[in-house]
Amino acid sequence: MLKLLMVDDEQWVRERFSERIPWSDAGFTFMGAASGAEEAIRMIERDMPHLLLTDITMPNMSGLELAAYVRKRWPRIRIVILTAYGKFEYARQAIELGVDNYLIKLAQTPEQILDACRKVAEEIEQEMDVDQKLEMRRKLEWEKEWTRKRQWTERLVDDDGSIQARTMPEEWFEGVAQASYLAGLTIGWRVPAGPEQAELTEEELVQLQKQVGEVLEERLDSRMLGEGNRMVMLPIRQSRLCLLIGSRQLLESFKMNQLALAALEALRDFAPVKSFIHVGPVRELGKQPLTIKHIADGLREGLDGLAAYFYKSDSAVVGKYAPTFRRFDEEQIREWIAAVVKAMLREDAEAFQESVSVITKLYNPPIHPADLLRMTRQMFHPGFVKLPASVVERLSGIDRLETWTDYCGWWEKMIQAVNEWMNNRIHPSVSMRKEVQLMIRYIREHYKEDVQVAELAKLVQMHPSYAGQMFKQEVGENFSDYLNRVRMEKASELLERTTMKIYEVSGAVGISDYRYFCKLFKSYTGFTPTQYKNKQV
Repeated sequence: MLKLLMVDDEQWVRERFSERIPWSDAGFTFMGAASGAEEAIRMIERDMPHLLLTDITMPNMSGLELAAYVRKRWPRIRIVILTAYGKFEYARQAIELGVDNYLIKLAQTPEQILDACRKVAEEIEQEMDVDQKLEMRRKLEWEKEWTRKRQWTERLVDDDGSIQARTMPEEWFEGVAQASYLAGLTIGWRVPAGPEQAELTEEELVQLQKQVGEVLEERLDSRMLGEGNRMVMLPIRQSRLCLLIGSRQLLESFKMNQLALAALEALRDFAPVKSFIHVGPVRELGKQPLTIKHIADGLREGLDGLAAYFYKSDSAVVGKYAPTFRRFDEEQIREWIAAVVKAMLREDAEAFQESVSVITKLYNPPIHPADLLRMTRQMFHPGFVKLPASVVERLSGIDRLETWTDYCGWWEKMIQAVNEWMNNRIHPSVSMRKEVQLMIRYIREHYKEDVQVAELAKLVQMHPSYAGQMFKQEVGENFSDYLNRVRMEKASELLERTTMKIYEVSGAVGISDYRYFCKLFKSYTGFTPTQYKNKQV
């Protein structure tokens, strides 16, 4: 299998080419799809493809400029231009750059694209000698095994209670399984995003983990491990590695610290990556065989130990024993989530900041990072509050917060985004068309009445269909959804702040059908009116 990387700034094109084309039929494994030239260069630097498939028209750096850059820096990479434009000038420049093919993407069937790639694959393989082909096959088998390990360890760490029913792949633990002592090193890393360093995509993080694993396998060889010691490396999620070390003799602290420092030294090659490591205690297995429970316990112990870095990121080496963390029960988590959700539903910026201040406070002992991040994700569940893209796009970064400083910084930006959203809800942005601002004000003043889009259209002297389209384009949701959301916000306030019965609240916000009101309320808040009123959220 050869490796193929594609570049296109349109998401639907990236999805189509990554999901609908059987690249393996042409002899390629699909590395991923970059959204622009800068991202593609970062991906190539981490793992060089054999074939680059790139669009021409992209922001900042065109496909032709990317092709020229790649041709100069990595002359062995083959390039196929895939574009929506058939201009001769583009084709002429591509030919001058020495690209391998120039295809009009909308005019090509998947089979025609595969045919073009097959020809490139044949040319690449003809140029390879026997050693290169053997090395490529070895690398492919290693990557397949690595993916299997990631999936296996993921299920083990997130075990649902059926751990005893899982099987232990004996070939992975050969040597370690016969050990008398077992120890673990758990490695984590983060990639700080700077002014010139964009946040890595999920695919880039997976590729980085593979590369780190390859380097560590090479550096921590049998000579470094010591006579009679064996190691198995298990990838966890996207930015963790657990090194299980088995030994016939008792492993000394000096030896474990020596291995930890060697691992950290190896990761310095991946600047600006910031790495940290937890040195686990040595466990005596004695004559009992290594079990899947031993492995699962070692993985979890290592992850818990590594969690100490979240609050103490001044040292890259985390102590042997896991620190004491404050763990939350589900009731406490529900209470904190409810406070944040209620504030967003009421569009109360002051209450929102107050509820967040409880979460961003340092406790003694501190909250376990896993609980903290899980709770933060749940607060912004789409079933609770319908949030704009400016807020939703920040949620993907939660799982990558590795320090308390990063976490508090993330909240500062999130509070700003939510406050801006709330302010625009109540006071339409001046950038909105005056007609839309007028319609929003009218809805908020007359939500108790049977407001119709025709009524709003007459207010702004427009045709109803055009007024409806303009409203959706400017606000991000259609008229009826906006009206219902305003009604549910007001209903939440009445249920919480008054003694009104549920059917009275329903009528007070302009909905005469009690059952419809209950259904609508739950769809917007995630709770029934009764649950909300009784504070069972």
